Amino acid sequence: MEEKLVEGYFVKTSDNLIFEVKGVVHPHDRIIAYVRYVPNLDSPGSDSSFRKIYNLHEREEYLSNGFLGYLWFSKTHGRVLQAVPHKKIVRVLNPIEHMNQIRNDKSALSIATTNLVELLLDNTRIDRTEIGVTGSQLVGVATETSDIDLVVYGESTCRKFYNKLRKNFDKISRLERYEGELLDAHVLFRWGSLTEHRELLHRIESTKILQGVFESHQFFIRLVKRPQDVEEIFGQIMTENLKTREVHCSVIKDRNSIFTPCTYQVESLNLPKLKQLVSYRGRFTEQVSSGMSVKSRGRLENVIDSSTGENYQQLVLGENPSDYLIPI
Repeated sequence: MEEKLVEGYFVKTSDNLIFEVKGVVHPHDRIIAYVRYVPNLDSPGSDSSFRKIYNLHEREEYLSNGFLGYLWFSKTHGRVLQAVPHKKIVRVLNPIEHMNQIRNDKSALSIATTNLVELLLDNTRIDRTEIGVTGSQLVGVATETSDIDLVVYGESTCRKFYNKLRKNFDKISRLERYEGELLDAHVLFRWGSLTEHRELLHRIESTKILQGVFESHQFFIRLVKRPQDVEEIFGQIMTENLKTREVHCSVIKDRNSIFTPCTYQVESLNLPKLKQLVSYRGRFTEQVSSGMSVKSRGRLENVIDSSTGENYQQLVLGENPSDYLIPI
């Protein structure tokens, strides 16, 4: 496959399933991607009618019932992943191309999306070929009340975008942070099971700038590196699944915390081999900062970098609703 598929892209398969691409690094014969939209059985006979599956365990259960070919044991990861073989892809949904298309669409959601993108371009000075629209609009199942999901590509572009937006966010007309009842609902949606940390999570979510409200629409912006920004090739990093752990650690570097996937470089007295926290879920971006002592829950992995021989551990966040990352 010639097109470099990364986070933000979707693919439609010959089984009429729509998968969201995860991450930047993929094997040669398939794309690591998780099923997100499946045919809506309440509207039989319509290829364009889909329902969304959000929960990761529900996605795996759906594929287990008739679509086992998308459940792939990765020796590199030491576990089963969801992945789409190249031969199964019948259509690639490209965020940049779709953004260009909806600029001519007169629906209220498309107009709001175009207005938001133009506002962001004016205030960050990135090129319009580096920002796209993803999520329900890209797939073609959005309603007029849908959120606006944007994606910006390229490491240097993303850093420029983020720094400009952080400086100007509160000065940009019609761009609003989460607050009040909308903030309550947003925190409940993202962190519903973490009731004991609700007040702290309110404060964290209200300060993030890759999300907010524009013209009554909630929005989220993913910042994604391109393959040329990442030195890793598939198979270079080998992981071994250990078990779910709660850890205390100190954040020593947050440079890649704005990206999806995001990483935090950490140190831990209790787990001296722990090197980083990593997540493929947008809710963990901008979550904590360098210098903070934090506690976190996720899946612990042993990691071996075959190119250097380095052996360390990482905590993977976001695979379970009870996973968290908060300062202490």
